[in-house]
Amino acid sequence: MIILNEAEAVEVSLSAVDRGDESKAFQALDSLTGIAADFLSENEEADAERVILSIENAAQVAAEREMELVTINSILSLGKLARVAADKGLESALSRAFIAIGKLGEAAASHSLEAGSKVAATTLMEIWNFSPEEWEQEKTIAFSLLFKEIGTSAARRGMQDVVLNAVTCLGEIGKKSAAKSLELETVSALLLLEEIGKIAAESYFDEALSSTALSIEEIGKLSKKKELSDAVLQCQWALETLRVQAEEKLLNNSSIVAELALENFANAGYTDSEEKVEKFREIKALQEKIQSNL
Repeated sequence: MIILNEAEAVEVSLSAVDRGDESKAFQALDSLTGIAADFLSENEEADAERVILSIENAAQVAAEREMELVTINSILSLGKLARVAADKGLESALSRAFIAIGKLGEAAASHSLEAGSKVAATTLMEIWNFSPEEWEQEKTIAFSLLFKEIGTSAARRGMQDVVLNAVTCLGEIGKKSAAKSLELETVSALLLLEEIGKIAAESYFDEALSSTALSIEEIGKLSKKKELSDAVLQCQWALETLRVQAEEKLLNNSSIVAELALENFANAGYTDSEEKVEKFREIKALQEKIQSNL
């Protein structure tokens, strides 16, 4: 295969996608991936990020054109680059790569590319698992937001399996955050699970809504054990909201699941207050700030 330089590869990738030429798109992607990897190996982080952005831009167009194989291969290439960046300790390039993967997952879901959105969620979770003990607060919330966006986009396009995948991944972040007594990150994950659950209910996804309620319940149990009162309260609120929505949509299974989950917190002893409501508002504001920078 002919190896292209960066300028050629960028031009070929965009023109190939525009023409629907998968072969040329793959050639350009291979060249760009190799160029970015070389930059990372030489600690030239800014140059690597520029190439990562070029891969993302072409892949976004590929998703819009429903070129699923190009989208998937772009996501996998970005996953490899994220691993190299993580191994080299290049945090900015690592962030650029995982954010690109999450955004491509959302784009794939919004264009009904089920396999592409699943690969994005799986790859994103693999990156999260590189070093889950080391992610700082804003990056943890960024991961959570990306999973939420994949899940909600998939729900709107009728892809319940993708929603289930996103809920599982977001639930894992919530559980790990609770286990480490990171209350703000835990509440953030719970708020986002509630958002996915609401859209799952609107889409009449009984299984996805049940899975969301179960994830919230698991996070709540850990939060109760760790005495994270804000998180436990948010669990109660979220489950009650989803229970009501399930009943309204006649989603009998998820209605029962949410009601049974609520029983775990019946005697938790945590009550709402204006102070707690304000805390949740602040967390939502932080989410919006991070979302605007993704």
